[in-house]
Amino acid sequence: MSAPTIPLSERRRVWRHRRALAYWGVLFAWTFSVAGSVAIHPLPQIRLIALFVHLASVVVGLGAAVMVEYNGLLWMLGRRRIGAVNEAEHTLSFVVWMGIAGLLASGLFLHPDLGNPLTDLKLAAVLVLSMNGVAVTRLAHELQRLPDDMPFRRTPRALRWWATESGIVSQLAWWTAVIIGMLNTAAR
Repeated sequence: MSAPTIPLSERRRVWRHRRALAYWGVLFAWTFSVAGSVAIHPLPQIRLIALFVHLASVVVGLGAAVMVEYNGLLWMLGRRRIGAVNEAEHTLSFVVWMGIAGLLASGLFLHPDLGNPLTDLKLAAVLVLSMNGVAVTRLAHELQRLPDDMPFRRTPRALRWWATESGIVSQLAWWTAVIIGMLNTAAR
């Protein structure tokens, strides 16, 4: 006996609900990390370990995001199939999220200067890249529905725009956080 098929409308409702929970989860984790970083005054040794974890999380998260978006760029240029892009996204999205989780967890022990507008911009960039990561889950689902050999130029215009905008937002947010983090560390 086969399992009952769940109607598409019900599956979409479940996915929307999960994404809404993910948005709230990201906002809670980000708020907890920022608020906790103000309250926690770690020993210098703990701060050094947290800084190492923070930098490693940047390498892991940004590296995985660059690879996913590089595959997307190759698809846009006609040098990669959408199936390969979907495979890269499926493989690397967990790694991106591990990087983001590492940033938020280690950020608890870095005691950022919230009076510095650049620090506030960095924290906002981390929130934007995290929220964009949640939004990408829907984009990824839409791209997975395309035939594996669908060229970018034949993809519906709205989907092309969405994929392009998502990649640009991701890279701008990641690099904003990296550059400001570097400037803030050099200023200490």
